[in-house]
Amino acid sequence: MTAVGISPRQEPENSKNVTWVYLPASKGQIERAMQRSGIADPKDMRLFMADSSFPEEVDVALDFRCDNIHELNELALAVEKFSIHDRKKLGAAVSMAKPENASQIRRLAENMDLFEFAPGAHTPEEYGKYMIQRSGHFEYDPNLDEFYDYERYGLQHMDYQSGVFTDRGYIAYDAEKLRCGKGSQRGLDEKRSGFTEVRKQKNEEGVLDL
Repeated sequence: MTAVGISPRQEPENSKNVTWVYLPASKGQIERAMQRSGIADPKDMRLFMADSSFPEEVDVALDFRCDNIHELNELALAVEKFSIHDRKKLGAAVSMAKPENASQIRRLAENMDLFEFAPGAHTPEEYGKYMIQRSGHFEYDPNLDEFYDYERYGLQHMDYQSGVFTDRGYIAYDAEKLRCGKGSQRGLDEKRSGFTEVRKQKNEEGVLDL
């Protein structure tokens, strides 16, 4: 949960006339908090953050003196059931997309499946290693680890993506899902099949440079 304090905008910033509300909250809870603070219009509200469950990148991107309490609440609802991995992915997506308000961040949170995320990957080699070993897209054989050219594969994969390295890892738009409007199992199966054929071919040649 995220604790947000509200007070009338005409009050001084150090005013003790602050009402706290925990997000996500119901519409009635927000309205009662506004009434206790003497606020009739959300535009006349000043917001304060006390305890945030958002990723750090979200906290930095939000401007609480401008954002609307209802938009913040919608964002809190969107991330309420996020796993630790999901929150890291959202933080990386915010670093890449540079959203300007809670509404834009919420739309990112609602479309996390349109991003490909490699947590902890900060170089093409680390990205290639993640994709081959941990993404679940390929049939990785640890006995052939020394033959994989992770850096080359990472660079090849990045060539057709719009991605960036962030403090959280590498994140990119999933081009296939953006084209199709949703995930394509057929495309994923073809990707796995193609990787398997290349792996067999390179194994016969004595190197897996992908």
